[in-house]
Amino acid sequence: MNQLSNAFSLLELDVEDAREQITIPTASDVDKREDNCSGDGRPLKNENGDKRTLELIPGTYKMPLVWIDLEMTGLNIEVDRILEIACVITDGNLTKSVEECLDKMENGVRNIIQPVVVEFVKRNVGAYTPLIAGNSVYMDLLFLRKYMPNLAVLFSHVVVDVSSVKALCLRWYPRDSKKAPQKENKHRAMGDIKESIAELKFYKDHIFKPSKSRK
Repeated sequence: MNQLSNAFSLLELDVEDAREQITIPTASDVDKREDNCSGDGRPLKNENGDKRTLELIPGTYKMPLVWIDLEMTGLNIEVDRILEIACVITDGNLTKSVEECLDKMENGVRNIIQPVVVEFVKRNVGAYTPLIAGNSVYMDLLFLRKYMPNLAVLFSHVVVDVSSVKALCLRWYPRDSKKAPQKENKHRAMGDIKESIAELKFYKDHIFKPSKSRK
């Protein structure tokens, strides 16, 4: 894979206890993710509704968000192609992340990259059904379904679209929204993802604040 530019790093920010108790399904339940997924990224129940409580395996992200950004030659899935893909996995609270970036997506290389990203996602989400996240990420998902179906099938039908969150915050909280971090629009996959995460974290910390009664 010499023709790939492959950068991998691990970031730990305010990491939650890696031995936190969570509930995850038996191994046989993992294949039933799509049918049982409630859209919140939680582990699944088996047919009897039973769950087992196990320690969180280091490297598994609780209620994960899988951030994916593609750089394409255009937005027509019938004729345009993927040039670059970046993937960052965060926990649901956006407090820790692990990332991977792969570019130079020639036609022959795409078949090599897909299993790399699939393995990367599976390794870090464990038994959870992850939600795909990003800015206008529905378009990325359309390209994944056409050119990387084995990756697209891993995700829940629920999409975390930061663009939609931004649109609502501009309408409901216009004064606070003006303070959101500005994007540099460099159109590189990894940079775009990091900007999207920073933007959603701003909305989480400054707009989606818990009421005083919950503190």
